[in-house]
Amino acid sequence: MLALLDQAGKAAQASNEKEFRIAIKVNTWPVGPLQANCYFIFETNGGAGLIVDPGGDPDFLVSAIGEAGGRCEAIFLTHGHPDHLGGVAGLAKATGAPVYASAEVKMVLAEPGKFMLFPGMPAFETNSVNNLLAGGETIKINAIDVHVIATPGHSPGSLTYFVADSLFTGDLLFHGSVGRTDLPGGSFDMLAASVKGLILRYPDDTKVYPGHGNTTTLAAEREDNPFLTDLGW
Repeated sequence: MLALLDQAGKAAQASNEKEFRIAIKVNTWPVGPLQANCYFIFETNGGAGLIVDPGGDPDFLVSAIGEAGGRCEAIFLTHGHPDHLGGVAGLAKATGAPVYASAEVKMVLAEPGKFMLFPGMPAFETNSVNNLLAGGETIKINAIDVHVIATPGHSPGSLTYFVADSLFTGDLLFHGSVGRTDLPGGSFDMLAASVKGLILRYPDDTKVYPGHGNTTTLAAEREDNPFLTDLGW
């Protein structure tokens, strides 16, 4: 009888956990002159959420977040290239959200004029990084867990964020391609190791939200991405 009661209690607990599990939605907005993907990850019940890579157009982002019924409670940055950072200062000022990023990004945001890698990119404001990340951390934004993974290669301080069943990879991995490694600090060997690490660590159906272009999955990239065929699976 005790065993039956214990089983019933566990079943009820599992049912309650499933019932109250947080539902998360992802909105994608290409922003800035290079149309970098900015992601808003938020709870559908309550609207608390985080932004990944506000690369420009902060006024638009503030409006879009409001129209989505959400609140930006944190800003996470994948790497230190200007097309992913142009809207950080404006969004941080408008929302009061703290910024989470690597030491690489902190250096760029402190003196953005020194790191304009692409001709014609508009200047953007300086901003502080409130919380330094190196990989291995888990950050809780309200009820959303953000797992931080160091994925160097496109740039030395590149980070990937795993949230729910999805990876936000910045310019590490794209649909059918990978990030360029000919910019300062880039390394194809490091990038390949970072991508392989993600593919071996996470399930095949894990969604990939890249810094540019369309959403994909790890399985699709492992099978069809021409840049990954020689990684030695």
